[in-house]
Amino acid sequence: MYLVQNHAQDTIGPEDAPNCAPNYYKIAKNYRRHLESCERLVPGLQPAGTGWVMLVELYIALHEKQRISVSGVSIMAGVPSTTGLRYLDALALKGAVVRLPDNNDRRRSWVRLTDAGKNTVEQMLAGLVTAINTATDA
Repeated sequence: MYLVQNHAQDTIGPEDAPNCAPNYYKIAKNYRRHLESCERLVPGLQPAGTGWVMLVELYIALHEKQRISVSGVSIMAGVPSTTGLRYLDALALKGAVVRLPDNNDRRRSWVRLTDAGKNTVEQMLAGLVTAINTATDA
């Protein structure tokens, strides 16, 4: 079962992979590495909220033109699928993500960021950069 799938393997429309700001993509990748290093420092202690981890993973996947399944994004966030579903449902209600059926396997759904979700992640990353720059300028 695929947890992450390259878009090239499916027929998709351009709306499935809107452009991401390249600098924010690099920041998101570095943020992911930072969260992973925090996890190694104190195993079992999640360094960021589950919803934010999911949004960042979906942002990276969007930029890399990959699809992530509900199970895949739950694993990436370090939570069981049932917990992941609750977070994804909450994010969907806020308009940040959308779940799409898998045409080849009815048991699986793909998850992707909406434009609003993409903008939210970019605003968070911009705020992170501002906070770091402010701290280092002082």
